[in-house]
Amino acid sequence: MTTNQPDAQNNFETTVLSELRQINQRLDQLESNLEKVEYKFDTYQKASDSMVRLATTIIVAAATVAVLPSALSAISPLINALVTGVGSGS
Repeated sequence: MTTNQPDAQNNFETTVLSELRQINQRLDQLESNLEKVEYKFDTYQKASDSMVRLATTIIVAAATVAVLPSALSAISPLINALVTGVGSGS
């Protein structure tokens, strides 16, 4: 019986070491996958920020194009009055 115990212990140690190696390999794979996900998320976040800036710029430009002609047509009589008043007063 004593000769079987060292063999059983060696088999147990071998099994445990094998399982630990497998766990370590899985952990390495998970770390690699996590790095890829982090990179993809960073890329997505930067692209999203750029899209928000682009959309804001387009909205501001469209609002300017829509509002500016109306504002200028409303202000133009005042500008003409000031210009003609200054011109005739000199």
